[in-house]
Amino acid sequence: MNRKLSTELTDMLNIDFPIIQAPMFLVSNAKMVIEACNSGITGCFPALNYRTIEEFRQAILEVQRNCNGPIGVNLIVNKFNTKMTKQLEVCVELNVDYIITSLGSPKSTIEACKQKGIKVFCDVVNLEYAKKVEALGADALIAVNNQAGGHLGPMSPEELIPLLVQNCNIPVISAGGVSDGYQLEKVLALGACGVSIGTPFIATHE
Repeated sequence: MNRKLSTELTDMLNIDFPIIQAPMFLVSNAKMVIEACNSGITGCFPALNYRTIEEFRQAILEVQRNCNGPIGVNLIVNKFNTKMTKQLEVCVELNVDYIITSLGSPKSTIEACKQKGIKVFCDVVNLEYAKKVEALGADALIAVNNQAGGHLGPMSPEELIPLLVQNCNIPVISAGGVSDGYQLEKVLALGACGVSIGTPFIATHE
């Protein structure tokens, strides 16, 4: 293990490097997550990659059978995801290591996961949302900045990360704008405990 990269995220998930292979819709598949988890980082895929709950269940089981590291699932937690309740039930039943919540209140997700020791990381784009999810019991914040893919936030990493670190009492994971080691070091210096990286992994041969 490279101890120079030991952070709250590596300690929380017992990984070698403070990197989450980000959940990208229809891109972060089971094979990608397996390779990420077997490479000293952690991988996460969206529950909505799968049309049926049974396909979703089988994907989690496939990853669990073939990797050594912690795996995560991204849940869209607003009312437009009509499968959310069933998706959450499967995550809890199969005891995934962590869930990343997006686009809604994580209250029910946090309540269900606390009973099983499953970590919940919540996407936030500003301090208001960060304080709300912290009060609900989130384990970490995913600070989605204006360089992120997908649902990006309005603030730069230089503005958002220190704001959250200074005003919240849970770890901050940066999402957006990191594609190499130099950029990783930069966001760690800003106070983040890790990064969620998506785009560079699109070009990999998982």
